[in-house]
Amino acid sequence: MIKVKIRWGVLLMACLLVSPCLAEKTEKSTMAYGVRLGADIYSVISDAEREIYPSQGGFGGELSFDVMYKISQKLYLHPAVGVEYRDFRAYEEGNVSADCDWGCGSESWKGDDVNSFVYLDIPVMVQWRIPRILYLEAGAFVDVLLLAHEEDARPEKYRSSRCYDDKQFGAGVTAGLGHEFSSGLFVDLRVSFQLTDLVDGDRRCLTNVREEFEMREENGEYHTKVVDRHEEYLGGDYYNLLKLQVGVGYWF
Repeated sequence: MIKVKIRWGVLLMACLLVSPCLAEKTEKSTMAYGVRLGADIYSVISDAEREIYPSQGGFGGELSFDVMYKISQKLYLHPAVGVEYRDFRAYEEGNVSADCDWGCGSESWKGDDVNSFVYLDIPVMVQWRIPRILYLEAGAFVDVLLLAHEEDARPEKYRSSRCYDDKQFGAGVTAGLGHEFSSGLFVDLRVSFQLTDLVDGDRRCLTNVREEFEMREENGEYHTKVVDRHEEYLGGDYYNLLKLQVGVGYWF
């Protein structure tokens, strides 16, 4: 009986000695690591009349690995590194008369015009927490273009050449709010605006060519002739991106 009491006493003493160490370790644990999955809606903001992508809007998603650094009880630093996919597409149908005299027929096409991209996204935000209610965060981000893919439904001989390139580096600002559950699961909503242009280079090729034809009959055959041709510049001075993202993640 005495041995049992001694054992329980030793165990109790060990717990009392270890508990302050565990408590100190918990208090000093200022780093947390997590993963986050987001769904995106994009809108291109521009003063151009012609779209640089098949549509002025698109969809995508992002997978990121996040870090949370505790500065104070309510203030945190929240950087992340993610891979983001953007997809812009629009259905197109067209019909063009063959490049010969009238009566030679025509070519038609239909399908999706697609511009898709893969970016490396690196946001750095400051987060302010209202415990058990919500958190607010804001900061800046940079992104790097990793892959770009383009599909054109129009036959190759009718495509217009691009005089601009997709910009390799971008930067902007982001802000959001969210809620973290006691389990470590969190949900959030973010709005991001890319301040840098999406494209780089000369944009003078963003023009609309207007031609007027005249049809004549000679010796029983019909011929066409271009009587007027002019180009209208449809390019813009800026091509920015607005992104709305809904995310869900988990802190380990």
